[in-house]
Amino acid sequence: MGQLRRGFHSEANSTAASIRAELNLGPFDPLDPWNLAAHLEIEIHRLSDIAKIEPSVSCLLEEGDRSLSAATVFNGSERRIVVNDSHGLPRQHSSICHELAHGLLLHTPVVAFNASGCRHWDQEMEDEADCLGGKLLLTDQAARGLVTRNVPPDVAQRRYGISPEMLQYRLNKSGAERIRRSRANQPGAHR
Repeated sequence: MGQLRRGFHSEANSTAASIRAELNLGPFDPLDPWNLAAHLEIEIHRLSDIAKIEPSVSCLLEEGDRSLSAATVFNGSERRIVVNDSHGLPRQHSSICHELAHGLLLHTPVVAFNASGCRHWDQEMEDEADCLGGKLLLTDQAARGLVTRNVPPDVAQRRYGISPEMLQYRLNKSGAERIRRSRANQPGAHR
């Protein structure tokens, strides 16, 4: 992940808080990405359902790290998300929130592949979507609360529907990991 533009984290925190308020969720409540998509009037289509109609896409139904996780498809200005439902729910949650973040950030749609078949990639937009998508799933306040309350990682992952990787990403980005290390280095701390 590259360096985000100055002030982006504050903007993303504000956006996440605003969206959560619209859904009547506080900063410590889990967020259901399907509910958020419905609220934003963005349809989510499962890749396995598409493969039943168009068998040629079934090759995309893989579980590996390099396989398609999710994509936003446009019909004019209308956004739709296709999610690879062969992935576990925590990865689907992250992938859907990443795609929803692109929409919330009003990122300009780009053609996915150029004439040579190479993927177009805007690292800044991807980093911003990663950041906001993560904050939607686990707010900075909730991440820091997990550390201050010593919530075991498996409990946090189940509560928020996130993977171990997303949990660690959010602990790192929210400053919660610094709090954990600081507490562990205090005199008398249990190690």
